Amino acid sequence: MPRARPWEGEELVPHDRRWSLPVLDGAWRRAAALGFAGVLLTAVATILLGASTGAAAPGRLTLAASIHHQPLKKLERKSPTARLVFGIYPGGAAGTVGPSGPVAPENPALRMAALEQLRPAGRPFVLHLYASYTGADGWSAAEQVGQQIADYGRAGFQTELVLCYRPAGGGSPADVSGFVSFVREAVRSLGLLPGFVSLQVTNEANQGGSPNTSDGYYAGASDALIDGVIAAKGETRTDGLGQVKVGFNWAYATDAGERAFWRYLGRRGGRRFVDDLDWVGLDAYPGTWGPALGGRGLAAETTSAIDGALRALRVTYMPLARIPHTVPLRVSETGYPTGPGRTDSMQVTVMEAAVDAVDRSRGTYNITGFRWFDLRDADSSSSTFESQYGLLRDDYSPKPAFGAYRALVASLS
Repeated sequence: MPRARPWEGEELVPHDRRWSLPVLDGAWRRAAALGFAGVLLTAVATILLGASTGAAAPGRLTLAASIHHQPLKKLERKSPTARLVFGIYPGGAAGTVGPSGPVAPENPALRMAALEQLRPAGRPFVLHLYASYTGADGWSAAEQVGQQIADYGRAGFQTELVLCYRPAGGGSPADVSGFVSFVREAVRSLGLLPGFVSLQVTNEANQGGSPNTSDGYYAGASDALIDGVIAAKGETRTDGLGQVKVGFNWAYATDAGERAFWRYLGRRGGRRFVDDLDWVGLDAYPGTWGPALGGRGLAAETTSAIDGALRALRVTYMPLARIPHTVPLRVSETGYPTGPGRTDSMQVTVMEAAVDAVDRSRGTYNITGFRWFDLRDADSSSSTFESQYGLLRDDYSPKPAFGAYRALVASLS
């Protein structure tokens, strides 16, 4: 999957809440029971009366059974009041699964102007950035992207940072320890910058096929994920940085190793790891990486792919790590490139279908965010689609998808 290169509060609560009468003797117990029955009958009558007249019932008592441990398929679909928070990776350069060519030079002024057009008036828009741990002697996150985060914050944008685990030596227990220190330092040095709201610990630690894109290639990635989340959350508490939410992401996959990955997170991370999670992210690229699409049409197949990825994450895999439904999801990466065999209109089709699928499912799966990959092509003349994920061409001229994303963000934020 494509990945940017570095150089360019939610409290968990139990689901199960049951009311019970205190232990009372004799007439007091009977009176309490009768009193409760009276309240119950009054509430039912009020509900029925409201239903029969079509009138709303202010302060209506809602009676709901416990949902503790119920399968998600049995839960009622809800319409959340919170709308999606949108964002984008603002760069052009990306790590690629295969070989890639040169990157057209960035123009910071044109980039900022494009981001200003995408940002919805009076609502947040999150810029998704990356920094990499390469070893004990590598550059810190602040040295890699601190200036960008500060600049975006001054311009009124929110930022979230992905801390990738990419040790130059391939990974070792010493690198896991070094990565934890890297994470702590990132929180300390960046946490107070205006607009800095989120930290993603590791990138696609479940995938091991490509050193340029996925941290699972490196030894110790799962341990780096677990220890890094605990360290990051601990640092936010120590430093009073409650606005910085901590999570990790998962690249959509259906291979046999996925269950083992999630079970390991639950077994080794335990309750402490789960309690320190503020969110879990999904990386999914319908029609590009992951399970092949069928033949029902690009929009329908994209919708099906996104639905399948969200359901797999929430229903199949997260429970293996004992991560509850109260921990929200966000789409941390999704995109569709133009290029050979991929038209501008196909990019728009995939985008609109993906956003619609996520928006319709946000109540069912507790989804709070959506990030598009990415803003600008690395090289619009390239013979490979890997260099053409942008909503803009490499000269900053817009593709049709730029206007489509702006409209979606404005209407659904």
